[in-house]
Amino acid sequence: MSLLQAEVERRGTQIFDLVDRHPESIFSKAGFYQRMMEFSMRDEHFKVQMFRFVDVLASLRRGSDIVQHLDEYFADMRNGYAPLIRTGVSLARIVPIISGKFLRWNVSGMARQFIAGRNPADVMKTLRKKRRQRIGFTVDLLGEAVVSEEEANEYATRCQELLEHLARETRGWTDPLGKNAELFPVVNVSVKISALYSQMNPADPADAIAHLAPKLRPILRRAKELGAFINFDMESYAQKNATLELFRTLFTEPEFRDWPHAGIVIQAYLRDAEEDLVDLIAWGRARGTRFTVRLVKGAYWDYEKIKSTQNGWVIPVWLQKPESDANFERLTRILLENEAIVTSAFGSHNVRSIAHAQALAEELGIDRSRFEFQLLYGMAGPIKRALVEMGYRVREYSPVGELLPGMSYLVRRLLENTSNEGFLRAKFSEHVSGAQLLRDPRDLVNGAVATPVIQSEVEGSRSRTFEVTSEESIGLSWTSIFARDDGTGRNGATRETLPGDTYRNASLTNFVYPESQGRMRVALRDVRARFGQKYPLVIDGKEIWTDKLL
Repeated sequence: MSLLQAEVERRGTQIFDLVDRHPESIFSKAGFYQRMMEFSMRDEHFKVQMFRFVDVLASLRRGSDIVQHLDEYFADMRNGYAPLIRTGVSLARIVPIISGKFLRWNVSGMARQFIAGRNPADVMKTLRKKRRQRIGFTVDLLGEAVVSEEEANEYATRCQELLEHLARETRGWTDPLGKNAELFPVVNVSVKISALYSQMNPADPADAIAHLAPKLRPILRRAKELGAFINFDMESYAQKNATLELFRTLFTEPEFRDWPHAGIVIQAYLRDAEEDLVDLIAWGRARGTRFTVRLVKGAYWDYEKIKSTQNGWVIPVWLQKPESDANFERLTRILLENEAIVTSAFGSHNVRSIAHAQALAEELGIDRSRFEFQLLYGMAGPIKRALVEMGYRVREYSPVGELLPGMSYLVRRLLENTSNEGFLRAKFSEHVSGAQLLRDPRDLVNGAVATPVIQSEVEGSRSRTFEVTSEESIGLSWTSIFARDDGTGRNGATRETLPGDTYRNASLTNFVYPESQGRMRVALRDVRARFGQKYPLVIDGKEIWTDKLL
């Protein structure tokens, strides 16, 4: 056993001991919903139906509609709880108005477990309570992927109002640790770029940046004046490169170049996360000003895997949880080894990941006041209390908003709480031993199904500037744009299928990759130059002329 692993186990055991001293009571709100989550975990079909019902509930207006959906989602249950569920549905039909209100109240209560408040004024009650517990905050306005510019502009206005409100209400607050407080402003706000522009398209990140930058500058300017911190949240993989480039663009501008109170998220479950982090650190050194990276595992794993599989694309995430955990630890080392330029915020509920960051910081001689741990509001309360008791800085990610715009966030939290491989489930529901939970994740990877790292895929997905050089356009033709010389299509599908072979359809181009964006720009320039001419059909590589023209 290495010295580092021994120290990880020592610190992890200490955290577990502190956690076991202060478990969540079954009579507390957190304890009640924890037990309800345990119930849902026992039946996968019930869990799926519950999530579907919760997802649609916020849009239902009448009690009869709520009861009807309850019946449609749960009446066909075949588990041991089926009689109880059917009885509940039958009773609900008798008084649908009362039943609908009760169900909405119950789901709203579940949402309040994960959402810190309905509005900025409401959230202050939560933040004051957390301050007494020596826990800081980063507030996130719920809402993402807006569908109109009116909605996007409203989000930008709400961000400014939130900054003003938090700065006013927290005047006089001090950092819980005191030491190195200049690195960690009290007011901390997280923003989602998909909520600031309704026309984001992976095929045109330059357009997104051109529209997002003018909306963000006033927010950043006011945050700088108020002494607040702004963090750029990371969302789906489709927005990752644009988010990184937007961050670099804004904080290279003279107005914000020397401002250190800005941060961005890196998601460890992405296979190209290490390259992105290395690029960010190199950019930060060239910029010459400290910035923050919030390192998380990532909350869109199911979505990324399903969407990529559906479209026949390279899956961008590690397929095994231990692979993500191991990558998190690799990125932790990179962050701490570059502490001179980047402040680390470790976002995890996994005690192994937390203990590893603690042990590695100690090994590198980094004071515990120079980094922080970030955990989600409504989750892992005993772990937060343990970290505070150990003298570490803890910040809580605190969403604010109504149930409807927060529904996608709520479902992600429910998925996280009920995941078969989730740490919180393993520790608090299945009571897996501490020794097992503290094992090195590299020892847990199943080599037979380990996610392959294909270098060309990783390189193609890295975030770069969105310009096409003249060299990229040399030698590109219609054939080279849509096919490769090895007989495969642009996306890997075979162009000639031998008898008896399985046919694989060509997937649509994934415009997340800068390479794909560059080829499309070259193709558009090429086709514009050919307007006004006549072209044959091209079938099986042969030009076919017909009497009719389009």
